[in-house]
Amino acid sequence: MKTPLLFILLFFLSFKVFCQTSPEVLNGKVSFITTQNVYVKFENTEGILVGDTLYTSQDTKLVPALVVNSMSSISCVGTPLTKNVLNLSAQIVAKKREVKKPHSNKTGDIKYAESTNDQAINAAFKNEKAKTTKERFDGRLAVSSYTNFSSSYTSSERLRYNLTLNASHIGNSDLSAESYISFSHLLSFPKRSTDWTGLNNALKIYSLALKYDLSKTSSISFGRKIYNNMANIGAVDGLEFERVGENFTFGALVGSRPDFLDYSFNPKLLQFGAFVSHNTHNDNGIMQTSLGVFDQLNNFKTDRRFAYFQHTNSLLKNVDLFSSFEVDLYGFVNNQLTSTFDLTSTYISLRFKPWDNFSTSLSYDARKNIYYYETFPQNKIDSTLDKETRQGFRFNLMYRPFKYMIWGGNAGYNLPSVNTKESMNANSFLSYTQLPFNTYGTLTVTALKTPYLKSMMVYGISLNRDFLAGKVNAQIEYRMGNFTYINALTDPTKQNIAAMSLFWRIAKKLTISANFEGTMETSGTTKTNYGSLYLNISQRF
Repeated sequence: MKTPLLFILLFFLSFKVFCQTSPEVLNGKVSFITTQNVYVKFENTEGILVGDTLYTSQDTKLVPALVVNSMSSISCVGTPLTKNVLNLSAQIVAKKREVKKPHSNKTGDIKYAESTNDQAINAAFKNEKAKTTKERFDGRLAVSSYTNFSSSYTSSERLRYNLTLNASHIGNSDLSAESYISFSHLLSFPKRSTDWTGLNNALKIYSLALKYDLSKTSSISFGRKIYNNMANIGAVDGLEFERVGENFTFGALVGSRPDFLDYSFNPKLLQFGAFVSHNTHNDNGIMQTSLGVFDQLNNFKTDRRFAYFQHTNSLLKNVDLFSSFEVDLYGFVNNQLTSTFDLTSTYISLRFKPWDNFSTSLSYDARKNIYYYETFPQNKIDSTLDKETRQGFRFNLMYRPFKYMIWGGNAGYNLPSVNTKESMNANSFLSYTQLPFNTYGTLTVTALKTPYLKSMMVYGISLNRDFLAGKVNAQIEYRMGNFTYINALTDPTKQNIAAMSLFWRIAKKLTISANFEGTMETSGTTKTNYGSLYLNISQRF
């Protein structure tokens, strides 16, 4: 990393021992899906309240996904918002915050999805006289091991250390701080210097920022972070001002983008912009509209100038709309740099739930594919599905025909373009929640056809069970996939994948987890066996 950023990091790490915190990112995953709710398992749910919004992470952006209806010590039950139906094991993010008295809704019977920003607006609207300035400190240290092995290449093991530190109202003042830092390296380093690719590739700073509350409704932040109302642009290294009004929130920022190769600080990637957001509540839920304009530079020359628009609306009691658009305002026209108006990103989702045991949604996604800087290595089935099934039209439904049975599925269609042909995909699952020994099982089938895949069929079965009053969770899974490529010279490929996972909450703030996945692949006469082992130990403090 660049010297100034390292200086800030060292300063913060030495100062944090005098602090005590607030908001922290909690990571979980979808463990079960019913026709009405989605179950998400966390290491623990401290700092999550009923009515909070849970998010999915896309390209370092947090996208609202669920609103919490009820919870236990290690899991949350949530109702899907205006997003596509989530898949089992989908990664979910929660924003841990100070436990406060829930906001009282006028209707009494309706639970609204209140994000952090929504709560600030409600507080301003009610003219709260008291302001919490009690200092708090919290954090988490996690060590993970990723091992990949194969019959055709040398195995490798990567270690990763994650440190999360947050300080709220340092010294009972208006100053707060947040950080999320990761360091990874191959196990063979430092024995083999050739395995070291540099500090910028090993050290990833996803968040490192200070925040100062100028008043009850306005604040200023400095450092690297993802801002809730400007999540479209990802992480920003710079200065941001935000003011929350009765119904309007507005803000502006100036800074730079992280380097697109190694995520380090790069002052040549300057960017600046502003946004305005309007938020209201009605008897059906939330209506929120945001508009922002940003200019991004590369070596002090305009690289991209764009505007984004986002709208969320509970149209009727059982109908939700979510839409997001990005328009490029600068580009090449007849080989000349000039102002333009080019719609480059579109996402629209309409969700309808007419009955308690049935829900459906229709969406259209024309956003660019996502690039992940850090992710758990995927097998061929998962990586192909992730790449080929996100864009285009998608129809989802979930139906509970009987008390303990849930059936659901989705179908997607990607329109052909000048450069690509059409692609189609479909997925269906059937779950039964009352198998013997308090186990629930799920059957899945997935079909995919793309410009380079003549067909792909994947069949799967999984069994899941809790032990020791929910402190231990175990899951086994088997999947079988068949790939037939358009290229006649390529032999069909078959994969058999077996996976086992275990999660154990040893103590209130200490957890361990393990996941093993083995794959047997056959392509013509070639047979390859490979697998991965993931181990993690996490301590909160």
